Amino acid sequence: MKRVAILLSLFLGFTSSDIVAQKPHFFIECNQALGDTSQKYAAAYARLVAEELKTAFPCAKVNTQSDITNKLDKLRFEMLMGLSDDGIPSMCDQLVHDYWVHLVLIDYDEGRTMIVARCFKYKKIDCIADAGYIRCASTFPAITDGCKKITKKLIDMLSKFEVCPFTGPVNLTVESVIDTMSTEQYEVYCNEMDQTYYREESIHNFTKSDWQLQRLGIPWASGTMTFETNEATKLEVQNGCYRCSSGRQGGRIYTREKSFRVQGSGISTESIYRGKKQDDLRIELEFMDDGTYILTARGTSKPAQGDEKETEKAQGTCDNIQDNTTLPREVTIPLKVILGPFPGKSTDKILTQKDIIKKRNSLTNEMETISYDFTLQHD
Repeated sequence: MKRVAILLSLFLGFTSSDIVAQKPHFFIECNQALGDTSQKYAAAYARLVAEELKTAFPCAKVNTQSDITNKLDKLRFEMLMGLSDDGIPSMCDQLVHDYWVHLVLIDYDEGRTMIVARCFKYKKIDCIADAGYIRCASTFPAITDGCKKITKKLIDMLSKFEVCPFTGPVNLTVESVIDTMSTEQYEVYCNEMDQTYYREESIHNFTKSDWQLQRLGIPWASGTMTFETNEATKLEVQNGCYRCSSGRQGGRIYTREKSFRVQGSGISTESIYRGKKQDDLRIELEFMDDGTYILTARGTSKPAQGDEKETEKAQGTCDNIQDNTTLPREVTIPLKVILGPFPGKSTDKILTQKDIIKKRNSLTNEMETISYDFTLQHD
């Protein structure tokens, strides 16, 4: 008896803070003390939910209250009978869980039974799926049908959550182009003569980044990337009535040209996870109520150094300029791509899409072309 008492005290002493679960884990508890009929069918109800959860989320471990009770009873019998000489086995995989499924069967009134099902995120005690309740007759066929219906409703609600992580390749190519020219012209008057003011500005920017990524979990990813960027701007101002610092006015032509080109590769590793640097990459999946999902990829490249060249000239009545400068410049390329919605649920085995989309960035006025190709599936 002393060995059994030690076993039970060790069993009760473990908590979820002692061990980190390697796979998502459901623990199912079914209240068995709310009437004779309910007590009779509670274990079967829990087994039904466990089987459906294993089918919907094949990566997950699923334990019921009865599983642990039976294992303890078996262990207790073996130790009392002296059949086990291996010491106290580990119960860790039975104890740690991420999701707590709370089931209730209640003998209601007039020969009816109430069936309840809810699922909580264990660490936060946050109810993420509440299937509500069903009232049915207290007969085996009626209770069986009611348990199946509410279990299906619970699984459908849980399909919004990525319980089993989707992993696999996500390949993205992002091209952004700005190619604009603006002009301004009007008449000016000085020195008793009609003159012209003319301003022309052009911007030609091109950036291409290629991201070859691998989603490893929720939402972690790793991979490689390469990029190139090429920028060229030109400003020309012709002013027939340019005002000099002395106050005198006269003709002047001013031009300024800038150019910058750089190539780079690599993904930033500034993030820290468990004391180690990680790629600054996230690939998030958001599952919607309407049976669709959205994929969001975020990341940052390693910085790359380039030289920005600038030429500035001015010729005219005064304030003439002839200047050439070259300055070092560091750039990083951010990644933020939102794709979807696509049809799919977290209970699907595979999520795969491939396409090319073009759109105008309303903030920067860039024309973006995004090519994507991904195939994500459960382990």
